[in-house]
Amino acid sequence: MVRVKHNQSSRRNYQNKNNFHSNSSNHNVIQVGQYGFFVTYCSTKESFVRNEIYNLLNRFADQLFGEEFSDEKQLDTTDLNDLDSALENEKTKLNDSKKTKRRFQIVKSGTKHSLFVTTTIPLASINKLIESIFQTSIQSKEQHSRYVERLLPISFICKAYEDDLRKLIIKQEFLDQIFVLTNDMELTNNTIWFDVQAKKSNNTQVKSSHLEEIVINDLMSRKSEDLNGKILKRDYKKPQICILIHVIKSLILISIVKHYDMFKKYNLASINLTTTTAMTTTTTTAAAATTTEGEKKEEEEEGEGGGEQKQKKIIFDDDDDDNDDDDDNNEETND
Repeated sequence: MVRVKHNQSSRRNYQNKNNFHSNSSNHNVIQVGQYGFFVTYCSTKESFVRNEIYNLLNRFADQLFGEEFSDEKQLDTTDLNDLDSALENEKTKLNDSKKTKRRFQIVKSGTKHSLFVTTTIPLASINKLIESIFQTSIQSKEQHSRYVERLLPISFICKAYEDDLRKLIIKQEFLDQIFVLTNDMELTNNTIWFDVQAKKSNNTQVKSSHLEEIVINDLMSRKSEDLNGKILKRDYKKPQICILIHVIKSLILISIVKHYDMFKKYNLASINLTTTTAMTTTTTTAAAATTTEGEKKEEEEEGEGGGEQKQKKIIFDDDDDDNDDDDDNNEETND
């Protein structure tokens, strides 16, 4: 038998092709070390949801941090007259857009009806963006989304192992994120009340209760010297800070948020439902008040009309009596 020698160039091309697909697939999936936003939605058309997420985040980000591409270069009219120069300008523009990382980029989260949004916004500002969306929705009583349900800021991502979680929470970045959220709070006795909640999906290796205990024990064992003179205590009912642990397959997503109850567990659909119900109630009350006023006016008009009829009736009776008296007088004179 003759051994067939494989072409080395074809083998290299095959390996490069596999490496390209593996690298491109990794860029489209949530990874360790990222931060951004976890989004759940209620639609079967993911393209509609993606457009809504981009529009919602970009609109509020432009208001808070300025426009993303504010320094775009304007093309000269002389260059546009030439077809070749116009094509070259388009190519350079496309190449520049590929090199620059966009402010928001949607990737797969690993579960159904949910997406993850990576961002170039600083870590300390991601909560500010989401809080602005919820506060505006509550104050303006306007519906800003149709498909988005939960919209959570994700500060940290690590592998779904207890050791990795311990290594993460002892970092100073973890505490700094708590301090950023409590800077504008009025703390009694420099005490920060917190709570930890853990949930998991598509994972059977770890227990939610164990993850909660790890974070709680670590934070409560910290000395005030390590916390800038502050103390961390747990509160089940009304915590100032909520630390949410989301286990998705082989990853742990950590959210550090405030106003957890006021923002309906960061459920934008619930906020929209509340505002819609309030507007409906207000409209119904106003309509009922208008109807009541109209009925009162009608009753008053009917009352005035009845009085006039009575007066007219009395006048007619007097006239009849006068006529009767005249008839009697005429009869007497005739007699």
